[in-house]
Amino acid sequence: MLRELQIENLALIESLQLSLEPGLTVLTGETGAGKSIIVDAVGLLVGARASAEYIRAGAEKAEVRGLFQTEGLPGLAAALAEMGIPTEEDGTLLLNREISRSGRHNCRINGRSLTLGMYQRIGQMLVDIHGQHAYQSILRPAYQMDMLDGLANLMALRQEVRELYDRWQDLKRELAELCGNNREREQQRDFWQYQIQEIAAAALHPGEEEELTHQRDILNNAERLARGAAAIYTTLFAGEGRSAYDQISQAAKELEALAAIDPGLQAWQVTLEGAAAQVEEVARSLHRYGEGLEYDPRRLQEIENRLELIKNLKRKYGDSIQAILAYQAETAAALEGLEQREQQAAGLEKEIQQAEEGYREKAVLLRRRRLEAAQKVEKDLEGILKDLAMPRARIKVACTEADVPGPKGLDEVTFLFQPNPGEGTRPLAQIASGGEMARVMLALKSILAEVDAVPTLIFDEIDAGVGGAAARAVARTLAAISRRHQVFSVTHSAQLASYARQHYRVSKVVQDGRTFTRVAILQGEDRVDEVARLLSGSSSPVAREHAADILRQSGAT
Repeated sequence: MLRELQIENLALIESLQLSLEPGLTVLTGETGAGKSIIVDAVGLLVGARASAEYIRAGAEKAEVRGLFQTEGLPGLAAALAEMGIPTEEDGTLLLNREISRSGRHNCRINGRSLTLGMYQRIGQMLVDIHGQHAYQSILRPAYQMDMLDGLANLMALRQEVRELYDRWQDLKRELAELCGNNREREQQRDFWQYQIQEIAAAALHPGEEEELTHQRDILNNAERLARGAAAIYTTLFAGEGRSAYDQISQAAKELEALAAIDPGLQAWQVTLEGAAAQVEEVARSLHRYGEGLEYDPRRLQEIENRLELIKNLKRKYGDSIQAILAYQAETAAALEGLEQREQQAAGLEKEIQQAEEGYREKAVLLRRRRLEAAQKVEKDLEGILKDLAMPRARIKVACTEADVPGPKGLDEVTFLFQPNPGEGTRPLAQIASGGEMARVMLALKSILAEVDAVPTLIFDEIDAGVGGAAARAVARTLAAISRRHQVFSVTHSAQLASYARQHYRVSKVVQDGRTFTRVAILQGEDRVDEVARLLSGSSSPVAREHAADILRQSGAT
């Protein structure tokens, strides 16, 4: 519940502090006194959009503070922990909203600054505000589904449906990412297979290009190489008496004779004999090399063709044969991965089918339970509307099958309303009469009282346009709701005011040329006077007697 509310420099309110109690609290007063300013202040406190227009003339900022008692509020502790908001041992929560003319507005909870979105998330868990045509949540089909599921205790089943739906959709996304577009996948497969086959057909091996280039150079220069080899052979060995071999051999013989005289020359003699043998070996090898050289245009063309093939493959797949072979291996691995993904896809398709079947089984059960619950809700609402002086009104909770399955099941839930026989049913949002809308909303809130987690409800002139027996019924219904929720109501109804546990009168005064809103708690004779004013516009003896009577009837005195 909201225990304390402090307002500073907001519109006509310079400074206001209210200590609040559980149950039903009403605010009454003349039109324009500032009752709705207090409602707006609470709206700002829980995250409504702020504007510098709210700031009182002459002030630089406005501030609203609220102290809430929050023990046991579902989901609040987890939300606070997620946002890193410190908590108090006594379960209190201090919300602070500051509005500045500079546009730098601040939101704080227990002293921690938050973004507006985070602040609103907490605020929406604490207070729900209803005006005659500003029903915030109750007109939204999503909220109506939440309301039906909450009343029927279907939230746990709905969570199961959501989890199964999420699993089903996750698998579908995984399959889409795995397979992509079928046509594109087949095109990719064919392309990779062509590339792999093209490289395989070439039968490349590392070093081949260098070897072929070497062979081509030899064939292109065969005649020159042959002439050169022959000339060297002649110089080294074949020249009669003048070849290098003959001259080295002759020198070796002469050195042999000298070594007979001086044995120290024998080592040099051996060296010369070895040199002669090496020259002979080189000469004979070059002779054989030259004899083996032959210009072969057919072989040269084969080499040129092969080198051209390698060049084309290098242009497409890599700068060298090693790079081409590496690309072939990578592409083969990618193709294998594609084929493995297709096998995985087959498994995923089976999982998707099983996931969809599991989802639909639970979703059909949820739909059946909703249809059963809808009948009970219709009956309960019509019973309450009868008490609210709408005996012929009909409520239809339409659970129609959605176009596509969703995380909340197979249904779309819409509350339809028929105020009188023969008028046809319409969605709640299309109800024209403010009085009808007020009573329908109160009927909904009445049956929701046991399951609605929001602890504080504010009704801004929710009973406008309602009088007589209907006004008394509205008052009794709000009083019943206040047994499970803290309820605030801005009202002009004496019947509703008579049921309040706390009654505040809001008035407007002018001092030194400035207008101020004042709020006073009413008790005893002051409250009788205010209820009399609500009844007749004055506190005449007759009106006071009537006021005292309805206060007694409501149990207020």
